[in-house]
Amino acid sequence: MNRREITETGKKLYTSGLVCGRSGNLSCRIDKNHILITSTGSFLGNLTSKDILKVSLDRPEKRVSSEFPLHCTIYKNFPVSCIIHCHPPLTNAYFATRFSLKPLTLETDFYLPKIPVIKQTSPTVKNIKQVIKALKEAHLVVLKNHGVVCMGHNFKDLLYLIETLENAIKVVAVARLFKKSSFNKLEN
Repeated sequence: MNRREITETGKKLYTSGLVCGRSGNLSCRIDKNHILITSTGSFLGNLTSKDILKVSLDRPEKRVSSEFPLHCTIYKNFPVSCIIHCHPPLTNAYFATRFSLKPLTLETDFYLPKIPVIKQTSPTVKNIKQVIKALKEAHLVVLKNHGVVCMGHNFKDLLYLIETLENAIKVVAVARLFKKSSFNKLEN
């Protein structure tokens, strides 16, 4: 894992509409005690080398992301190589009103059989113990009213999981629209 992979992942998240503005953060493990992590206020769609900091898991720099404690705790509890934390808009909207997702497609059920949802009350994750507990059940956790956190061994797989969740919510939303529309009555 390196800065180039973080930069590419940030661009993909941005062009996919899974982050906007200065939201979200990325990190990857360098060795047992150090990670690369995006700095506070960085724009994931246009990261530079200055936006990606090498930090110790025990002593962060001042410019490190406000979500450093979340990333740090995940690395200390799981043998993973990278973490994505982002704010997908449809996922946030859906889970603002719900606590679970019933998969409507076989692919969603296969790739996302369980989606833990943790209630959030602040812009920075404070319920880290609950997140760690949920990550023991699944590699992707929804942070209600905040976004998602996803952990694993490469950014590509994490991005696919987040995209799969966002697409699953699109399918659910469109299916509900079709079910409620008069168009549905015309077909019967």
